[in-house]
Amino acid sequence: MLRKRLLLYLAFAAFQIVAFVFTVMVDGHLDLLGLLKYIPLFKYIAFLGVILIVMDFAWFWMDRQLNKKQQKDLEKENTELKAKIYDYQEAAKVADSIKKA
Repeated sequence: MLRKRLLLYLAFAAFQIVAFVFTVMVDGHLDLLGLLKYIPLFKYIAFLGVILIVMDFAWFWMDRQLNKKQQKDLEKENTELKAKIYDYQEAAKVADSIKKA
């Protein structure tokens, strides 16, 4: 993961966690200028944000694993193709040496 992307996710996750903890602490303890009726809604939205971050990390991890597997497969195919080319070159050398003889 790129460092900038990681820092962005870290900042966003910290914000979401702080917002969630704040709403849990404030729920029922302070009035905050009449905003108390919106605190439960804000709590669920903040929790949804945390879930979205976890889902994004999981999706990134699965995508990374798939990319690693695909790269391994492509490297294996590349090696096989190089071996075939080498075999064809060797066969051509043998055929040239037979023609010269």
